[in-house]
Amino acid sequence: MNQTPSFVKLPPRSGKFNKQKFDYFLVLDFEATCDSPKTLVPQEVIEFPVLKVSGVSFEIESIFHSYVKPVIHPELTKFCTQLTGITQDVVNEYPVFEEVIEEFQSWLHLENLLCNSTNFAIVTVGNWDLKYLFPVQYKGLRLPYPEYMKRWINLKSSFLELSTVYPRNMITMMKYCQEEHEGRLHSGIGMCSKI
Repeated sequence: MNQTPSFVKLPPRSGKFNKQKFDYFLVLDFEATCDSPKTLVPQEVIEFPVLKVSGVSFEIESIFHSYVKPVIHPELTKFCTQLTGITQDVVNEYPVFEEVIEEFQSWLHLENLLCNSTNFAIVTVGNWDLKYLFPVQYKGLRLPYPEYMKRWINLKSSFLELSTVYPRNMITMMKYCQEEHEGRLHSGIGMCSKI
Protein backbone atom coordinates (compact mmCIF):
# COMPACT_ATOMS: atom_id res chain seq x y z
CA MET A 1 0.00 0.00 0.00
CA ASN A 2 1.35 3.41 -0.98
CA GLN A 3 1.48 5.58 2.13
CA THR A 4 3.02 8.69 0.62
CA PRO A 5 1.01 11.87 1.01
CA SER A 6 -0.71 13.47 -1.95
CA PHE A 7 1.31 16.62 -1.29
CA VAL A 8 4.14 17.74 0.94
CA LYS A 9 3.93 20.73 3.23
CA LEU A 10 7.20 22.56 2.84
CA PRO A 11 8.26 25.55 4.93
CA PRO A 12 6.42 28.71 3.82
CA ARG A 13 8.10 30.93 1.25
CA SER A 14 8.87 34.27 2.81
CA GLY A 15 10.77 35.90 -0.03
CA LYS A 16 13.83 35.82 2.23
CA PHE A 17 16.35 33.03 1.97
CA ASN A 18 18.57 31.56 4.65
CA LYS A 19 22.28 32.21 4.22
CA GLN A 20 23.68 29.43 2.11
CA LYS A 21 26.92 27.53 2.46
CA PHE A 22 27.55 28.05 -1.26
CA ASP A 23 27.93 31.21 -3.33
CA TYR A 24 26.46 29.42 -6.35
CA PHE A 25 24.60 26.30 -7.30
CA LEU A 26 25.34 24.75 -10.69
CA VAL A 27 22.17 22.93 -11.70
CA LEU A 28 22.94 20.09 -14.09
CA ASP A 29 20.80 17.51 -15.92
CA PHE A 30 22.47 15.51 -18.69
CA GLU A 31 20.55 13.77 -21.44
CA ALA A 32 22.15 10.66 -22.93
CA THR A 33 21.95 8.22 -25.80
CA CYS A 34 19.36 5.55 -25.09
CA ASP A 35 17.18 2.85 -26.58
CA SER A 36 14.27 0.68 -25.50
CA PRO A 37 13.73 -2.12 -24.72
CA LYS A 38 17.50 -2.71 -24.92
CA THR A 39 20.02 -0.44 -23.20
CA LEU A 40 22.95 1.17 -24.98
CA VAL A 41 26.28 0.46 -23.28
CA PRO A 42 27.88 2.79 -22.66
CA GLN A 43 25.46 5.66 -22.81
CA GLU A 44 26.90 8.98 -23.96
CA VAL A 45 26.01 12.55 -23.02
CA ILE A 46 24.09 14.27 -25.83
CA GLU A 47 22.92 17.37 -23.92
CA PHE A 48 25.09 19.22 -21.38
CA PRO A 49 23.10 22.00 -19.64
CA VAL A 50 24.23 23.87 -16.52
CA LEU A 51 22.52 26.84 -14.86
CA LYS A 52 24.56 29.07 -12.55
CA VAL A 53 22.18 30.03 -9.73
CA SER A 54 23.03 32.62 -7.08
CA GLY A 55 23.17 31.26 -3.53
CA VAL A 56 21.83 34.64 -2.33
CA SER A 57 18.97 35.53 -4.69
CA PHE A 58 18.40 32.08 -6.24
CA GLU A 59 18.22 33.80 -9.62
CA ILE A 60 19.82 32.27 -12.71
CA GLU A 61 22.92 34.35 -13.47
CA SER A 62 24.39 32.44 -16.38
CA ILE A 63 23.76 29.39 -18.56
CA PHE A 64 26.10 26.89 -20.17
CA HIS A 65 24.36 24.73 -22.74
CA SER A 66 25.65 22.51 -25.49
CA TYR A 67 24.50 19.46 -27.32
CA VAL A 68 27.14 16.77 -27.73
CA LYS A 69 27.93 14.63 -30.76
CA PRO A 70 28.08 10.97 -29.63
CA VAL A 71 31.03 8.88 -30.80
CA ILE A 72 30.51 5.27 -29.66
CA HIS A 73 26.85 5.22 -30.72
CA PRO A 74 26.93 8.04 -33.29
CA GLU A 75 23.40 7.43 -34.59
CA LEU A 76 20.60 8.38 -32.22
CA THR A 77 17.88 5.78 -31.93
CA LYS A 78 14.29 6.62 -32.80
CA PHE A 79 13.44 6.03 -29.13
CA CYS A 80 16.11 8.52 -28.01
CA THR A 81 14.83 11.23 -30.35
CA GLN A 82 11.22 10.64 -29.26
CA LEU A 83 12.19 10.73 -25.57
CA THR A 84 14.52 13.74 -25.60
CA GLY A 85 13.41 15.68 -28.67
CA ILE A 86 17.06 15.79 -29.73
CA THR A 87 17.56 14.93 -33.38
CA GLN A 88 20.50 13.53 -35.31
CA ASP A 89 20.82 16.79 -37.23
CA VAL A 90 21.22 18.69 -33.96
CA VAL A 91 23.98 16.51 -32.44
CA ASN A 92 25.82 16.35 -35.77
CA GLU A 93 26.30 20.13 -35.60
CA TYR A 94 27.92 20.07 -32.14
CA PRO A 95 31.36 19.04 -30.85
CA VAL A 96 32.23 15.73 -29.21
CA PHE A 97 32.26 15.32 -25.41
CA GLU A 98 35.95 16.18 -24.89
CA GLU A 99 35.53 19.51 -26.69
CA VAL A 100 32.34 20.31 -24.78
CA ILE A 101 34.16 19.62 -21.49
CA GLU A 102 36.87 22.08 -22.52
CA GLU A 103 34.18 24.67 -23.39
CA PHE A 104 32.55 24.03 -20.01
CA GLN A 105 35.89 24.54 -18.22
CA SER A 106 36.32 27.82 -20.11
CA TRP A 107 32.82 28.90 -19.04
CA LEU A 108 33.64 28.05 -15.39
CA HIS A 109 36.76 30.24 -15.63
CA LEU A 110 34.85 33.05 -17.35
CA GLU A 111 32.25 32.94 -14.56
CA ASN A 112 35.04 33.03 -11.91
CA LEU A 113 33.82 29.75 -10.46
CA LEU A 114 37.22 28.07 -10.26
CA CYS A 115 38.92 30.78 -8.21
CA ASN A 116 39.60 30.01 -4.55
CA SER A 117 37.24 32.70 -3.29
CA THR A 118 34.14 31.20 -4.94
CA ASN A 119 32.31 28.29 -3.37
CA PHE A 120 29.83 26.32 -5.48
CA ALA A 121 27.98 23.03 -5.49
CA ILE A 122 26.60 21.04 -8.37
CA VAL A 123 22.94 20.10 -7.99
CA THR A 124 21.34 17.12 -9.73
CA VAL A 125 18.09 15.18 -9.44
CA GLY A 126 19.52 11.84 -8.38
CA ASN A 127 23.02 10.44 -8.63
CA TRP A 128 22.97 8.98 -12.15
CA ASP A 129 24.43 11.99 -13.97
CA LEU A 130 27.60 12.27 -11.90
CA LYS A 131 27.97 8.84 -10.31
CA TYR A 132 27.55 6.85 -13.52
CA LEU A 133 27.20 8.76 -16.79
CA PHE A 134 29.91 11.40 -16.39
CA PRO A 135 32.65 9.05 -15.05
CA VAL A 136 31.98 6.45 -17.76
CA GLN A 137 32.06 9.11 -20.48
CA TYR A 138 35.18 10.73 -19.02
CA LYS A 139 37.25 7.52 -19.10
CA GLY A 140 39.89 7.63 -21.76
CA LEU A 141 40.00 11.41 -22.07
CA ARG A 142 43.43 12.95 -21.72
CA LEU A 143 42.08 15.49 -19.26
CA PRO A 144 42.40 15.28 -15.46
CA TYR A 145 39.11 14.36 -13.80
CA PRO A 146 37.61 17.55 -12.30
CA GLU A 147 37.42 17.51 -8.50
CA TYR A 148 34.17 19.51 -8.55
CA MET A 149 32.45 16.65 -10.42
CA LYS A 150 33.22 14.21 -7.59
CA ARG A 151 30.66 15.67 -5.17
CA TRP A 152 27.19 17.07 -5.65
CA ILE A 153 23.87 17.76 -4.00
CA ASN A 154 21.26 15.15 -4.84
CA LEU A 155 17.99 17.11 -4.81
CA LYS A 156 16.05 13.91 -4.06
CA SER A 157 17.97 13.52 -0.79
CA SER A 158 17.41 17.18 0.08
CA PHE A 159 13.70 16.76 -0.61
CA LEU A 160 13.66 13.73 1.71
CA GLU A 161 15.18 15.81 4.52
CA LEU A 162 12.38 18.39 4.22
CA SER A 163 9.46 16.09 3.58
CA THR A 164 10.24 12.52 4.72
CA VAL A 165 9.45 11.39 1.15
CA TYR A 166 12.14 10.12 -1.23
CA PRO A 167 10.80 11.05 -4.68
CA ARG A 168 11.31 8.91 -7.80
CA ASN A 169 12.00 11.93 -10.02
CA MET A 170 11.53 15.67 -10.52
CA ILE A 171 7.91 15.29 -11.63
CA THR A 172 7.10 13.48 -8.38
CA MET A 173 8.64 16.33 -6.36
CA MET A 174 6.67 18.88 -8.35
CA LYS A 175 3.41 17.00 -7.76
CA TYR A 176 4.08 16.81 -4.02
CA CYS A 177 4.65 20.57 -4.02
CA GLN A 178 1.51 21.13 -6.12
CA GLU A 179 3.55 22.55 -9.00
CA GLU A 180 2.61 21.97 -12.63
CA HIS A 181 5.10 20.52 -15.08
CA GLU A 182 5.21 22.10 -18.51
CA GLY A 183 7.38 21.19 -21.47
CA ARG A 184 9.32 18.08 -22.36
CA LEU A 185 10.17 15.72 -19.51
CA HIS A 186 13.55 14.69 -20.94
CA SER A 187 14.92 18.07 -21.96
CA GLY A 188 18.10 18.75 -20.00
CA ILE A 189 17.87 22.54 -20.17
CA GLY A 190 14.12 22.43 -19.51
CA MET A 191 14.53 20.22 -16.47
CA CYS A 192 17.37 22.37 -15.10
CA SER A 193 15.05 25.36 -15.07
CA LYS A 194 12.51 23.39 -12.99
CA ILE A 195 15.10 22.47 -10.37
